[in-house]
Amino acid sequence: MKNSWTGGMAATLEENGEATLAVAVHRCEPGALERLIDRFEGALYGYAYGILQNTFDAQEVVQDAMLRAHRALTRQYDEARCAALALRPWLFKMVRNLCLNKRRSKTRALEQPLASFDDDRLGPFVREHGSELERREDAELLRGAMARLPVEARELIVLRFMEEMSYADIAKTVGASEAALRGKVFRSLKLLRDALEEKGVAHAV
Repeated sequence: MKNSWTGGMAATLEENGEATLAVAVHRCEPGALERLIDRFEGALYGYAYGILQNTFDAQEVVQDAMLRAHRALTRQYDEARCAALALRPWLFKMVRNLCLNKRRSKTRALEQPLASFDDDRLGPFVREHGSELERREDAELLRGAMARLPVEARELIVLRFMEEMSYADIAKTVGASEAALRGKVFRSLKLLRDALEEKGVAHAV
């Protein structure tokens, strides 16, 4: 997985590969759509689930996004636009919009905004070392803690720390400035840390 803290050449190579893949789908090259799905489906599902907290809804959103992406790349965009496309944030933004539409369609209550939280400490979510059982327990606790967060916090944590997306790509995905995102990510981590502490996960800080 790409290290979003360093970026650099690895990020450039990945972006070039994504542009090539978008063009291959546009040209309807054999296996191109399958490669697109294999490369992004799991990550997009994790992102959608982070927002919706519902397996069926997340699967439905990703399937819809893949159909829309294929239609756009093959019918709506010309080859030059496909070659210039930032494919990864484009796909994540599509999934994000579909998730938010689905949430609105279910008339869920508005969630607490991140602006009301602040903190000056950061730390990893779970232990880096430990037995397989401990790591599984940590993962389950993390899922439970994430479910308690506002949707915006869940979304940013998934993008930044689970998908290791750069702030520039997150900005393209959610439509916010990098400066604003850094503060929101900081506050999102505080919320997650507090939720984990409430579950007795002392090593979360």
